[in-house]
Parts: sequence; structure tokens; C-alpha cells
Amino acid sequence: MLAAAGSTDPAARTDTAAMADLLRRRLGRPVVPAHLCASSPTPAEAVRALRAAGHRRVAVARYLMAPGDFARRADGAGGCLVSAPLGAHPDVAWLVLKRFDEACGEPARSL
Repeated sequence: MLAAAGSTDPAARTDTAAMADLLRRRLGRPVVPAHLCASSPTPAEAVRALRAAGHRRVAVARYLMAPGDFARRADGAGGCLVSAPLGAHPDVAWLVLKRFDEACGEPARSL
């Protein structure tokens, strides 16, 4: 299950569904997108649905940038495993710098 913050913006929900699909293809297992606010299913609902479909071990992939309230709520969804937030992962830092360089009209620098 992919736990995202959630949004009332349909484009944000579409992006979350697309990320869940990428994760599904990578893992070769079902991945349900879930939302911590503003949309459904909630992470707890998604975990229950996966278990009802026969999946005994359900992992929660937090599609969140940092620790905090949403990360704690994802922890409480009932998954067997919970990933760390994306946070300070070097690839995330690189993407932030790349987007900044692009916004400034400069070539992307390497880390």
C-alpha cells in the first residue's frame, strides 16, 4: 500500500495512483494507493482491503517527504512493515537541486 498525504486536487490523486502503479510493477505485487486526508481509501482501509483479498503481510510505503503527523498516521495503518519517509535520500536531494537549477534557467549540476 502506498500512503500519500492526500489532496482534493484530482491531478494529485492521479499522480499518487501512477506512483502506486510504478511500485506495483517494480514489486510484482498489488499496490493500493491510499490517502491520509481529503480522499479515500485511507491507509487503514487499504490495509484491510488487501488483507480481505488474502494478503497476509501488507507493507506500507510512505509516499511522504518527512517524519511528522502524517508519517505517524501511516505507521498506525496496520501494516506489517512501514518504510521511512523519502526525506533526505540523496536522489530526492538531487531532484530538488535539479528542479531549482531548471527554474533558474541553468544546466543541472551533479551532486
